[in-house]
Amino acid sequence: MLVQNNIPLAPFTTLRLGGKADYFISIKTKEDLAKALDFSKSQNQSFYILGGGSNTIFRDSGFPGVVFQMNIPGIRCLDTNDDCTLYQVGAGVPWDQFVEYTVKQGLAGIECLSGIPGSVGASPIQNIGAYGQEVKDSIVNVECMNKFGELMTISNEDCKFRYRNSEFKSGIYKEHIVVSVTFQLSKLSPPCFRYPEVQKAWEKIELEKFSSNSSDASSIDQRIIQLEAIRNLVIDLRKKKSMVLDENDQNTRSVGSFFMNPILNENEIVLFLENAKKRGFDNPPIYPESAGFKKLSAAWLIENSGIQKGSKYPGGVGISENHCLGLINIEGTTSALLEMAESVRQRVFETFFVQLEIEPVVRP
Repeated sequence: MLVQNNIPLAPFTTLRLGGKADYFISIKTKEDLAKALDFSKSQNQSFYILGGGSNTIFRDSGFPGVVFQMNIPGIRCLDTNDDCTLYQVGAGVPWDQFVEYTVKQGLAGIECLSGIPGSVGASPIQNIGAYGQEVKDSIVNVECMNKFGELMTISNEDCKFRYRNSEFKSGIYKEHIVVSVTFQLSKLSPPCFRYPEVQKAWEKIELEKFSSNSSDASSIDQRIIQLEAIRNLVIDLRKKKSMVLDENDQNTRSVGSFFMNPILNENEIVLFLENAKKRGFDNPPIYPESAGFKKLSAAWLIENSGIQKGSKYPGGVGISENHCLGLINIEGTTSALLEMAESVRQRVFETFFVQLEIEPVVRP
C-alpha cells in the first residue's frame, strides 16, 4: 500500500476541480483497504472514498485527510442457469465497462444505464438510474467493510434503496465502504423500453438492419444484437446531452445531472400546480413515484424559470449547452460552481416555490 502526500484531486474528478488531498491511497485489494483504515486511525485523520469522481465535488482548499481511491478489480461469475447469471464485481470496475460486458453476454437488467460514468462501487450508494432502469432492480447484495476493517454483506432489502438514495448514502451504512456488488441479470427478460424517450428513438430503428442476413443466427445472437442496439441508442441519447465523458467536449466537464428531480406529496403537488398555472403553465410534466408522491422534472423547472442552456456565470462556470442539468466547469473554481448552483436553486424557488436538491457529494 502506497501513501502519497499532497496529491491534486482535480484530475480524479469529472469536473476537474478541487485542491489537494493531505494523503492519497489507491485501494486495489480488501487488504489494502484494511491497512488504509489503520493508517487513517494512526494519523487521526478522516477519510473519503473516491470512485470514478463523477459524483464528487472537492472544494478549492482540497481534502484535509486521507482519500481512498477504490480500484478493486474483477468481474466474477458466481452462478448461471437458464434464466439468469450472477456476477460479483469489484468496486473499482468502471461502471460502463461492466454494462458493456453484460450486454455482450446477452444479459438484460442494466442496458439502459449505459454511458454513465463512475465505478461499480458507487452504483448502489445513490441507486443510479436512467431511462427507465434503476440499479436496485439488479442488485442481490453489497459487500462492504466497516471502519473497524470488518467485512459484511448487506442484502438488497437492507440497503433500503429509494430514488437516488440508499442506506449507504444517508442511512446506517453511511460509514461503510463498498468493496464489491453482486448483480443478478436476466437471460430472458426483454430490453427495457419503459422510458418514453427510449421508446421514441427505438421506433425509428429498423430492426431488420440488425437481423438481416442472419437467419442462421442463434436466438442468443439475436438477443445480443438487440441489447447492443439498445445500449448504443442510450449512449447516443446521452451524447446529445453531453452526458458521456468526452475530453473534446467541455460540456461533459460536469457531474452529469447536478440536481435531483423533486419528489412532492399530494398537497405539495396541488400547490405546485396552482402556482404553475398562475405562471401560465397549465400542464407541467408530473410523473408517478411511490404511493402518495409524484416526481417533477428538475430540467423543466430550471428551463421554465428562465435559465437558458449555454448560460455563462462569473468565475469560469456555466450551464451546459446541451442540458440544463449539466452545471459545467469551463476554467473556474469549486466556489464559483457552488455559487452558480445556489443561484439556480434560488431562481427555481422564486418561480415555482420548489426546492432543488443537489445530487453530487460536496467534500469536505
